[in-house]
Amino acid sequence: MPADVLTTEKPPLWTRNFVTVAAANFLLFFSFYQLLPILPLYIIEKFATDNATAGFIISLYTIGALACRPFAGFLVDTLSRKPLYFWTFFGFTACFLGYKTVGILPILAAVRFAHGLFFGISSTASNTVAIDALPASRRGEGIGYFGISVNLAFATGPMTGMFLYEAFGDTIVFAVSIILCAIGLVLVQTLNVPRKDKKPHAPLSLDRFFLTRAIPQFTNFIFVGFAYGPVTNYIALYAKELGIGGTGWFYALIAAGLILNRVMTGRLIDRGYLIHLVGTGMTLNVVAYFILAFSHTPAAFFISAFLIGTSLGLIFPGYQTMCVNLARHDQRGTANSTYLSGWDIGIGTGILAGGSMAEHFGMHQPVFLACAIALVIADVLYFTWTARHYSKNKLEG
Repeated sequence: MPADVLTTEKPPLWTRNFVTVAAANFLLFFSFYQLLPILPLYIIEKFATDNATAGFIISLYTIGALACRPFAGFLVDTLSRKPLYFWTFFGFTACFLGYKTVGILPILAAVRFAHGLFFGISSTASNTVAIDALPASRRGEGIGYFGISVNLAFATGPMTGMFLYEAFGDTIVFAVSIILCAIGLVLVQTLNVPRKDKKPHAPLSLDRFFLTRAIPQFTNFIFVGFAYGPVTNYIALYAKELGIGGTGWFYALIAAGLILNRVMTGRLIDRGYLIHLVGTGMTLNVVAYFILAFSHTPAAFFISAFLIGTSLGLIFPGYQTMCVNLARHDQRGTANSTYLSGWDIGIGTGILAGGSMAEHFGMHQPVFLACAIALVIADVLYFTWTARHYSKNKLEG
């Protein structure tokens, strides 16, 4: 009997390494999110430029992150992860100082692009170090909890940044970001990450930069990001068209849905319900966006927000677990960069397409209807292709 009991004991999840990397990840994302609402105001005020120019400079962050994602996975899988994580986190931190010290717009654009590059590599390294710290039997649960560090940053960062900006000005916002990142750097330095054994370099191939086994998951995740892109940029304008106030609550409800669902999702993934959970999330996401597109009351508008968050709470850890389970142990960095690249591409194309559609129709309702239709296509793809592909090709542990 004792032997049987011992074999059913769960391996530890909340190890020092896992808690430390989750805390560092929160600080990295919080410092970024608190800058989001004030950066357009800062650029327009300091450089006396227009909204279009400020928007272009801000978008360079996403372009930089996307440009480095494939190489980020290769670097994380090839180089020692802790030094790579530390120095890219350091570069990410230094960029906050760059925003305040540069006085020429083209140099600011270069700083913004570099910020995206450093973020792309450091966030890939962070995810990979966290997954390395997780026991295989509790990977889904761990990924779910790790994602909460990002959700908490998303829920509290913009609000904090705006409050500090209105109360004390932009300098304090940049200073707080730098201080928090410095604490994050200390945490990264305390991580116990084994050094990689030196092995003969494998010949370069596509799967060193992009996990070809995860093409279906990558494709589906682009659709999910495409739908979420307009939510990040245009929801306040859509709410204004509908005559609905309190847009901040929309994002808070998304974060609430994400956090509440992530707590339960990971455990169910580890019990073998991964394919069903992601499928449920994909279908729920479709419903949420149709409600959003046809919202005429504050109740429907805010219900859609919570449903979007709830669906993403199923989708995020689900797709990341799929990508990791499709990869060899020495491809975990590539798996994470592939997963994150799908999101970056989707977000970027969704923002660009949404802006063009809103300009063409003179309103934002068609934008969110197009997002709902795109998600219907993604839902069909998931059940006819992605889920079956995963079942046939997943690797053990």
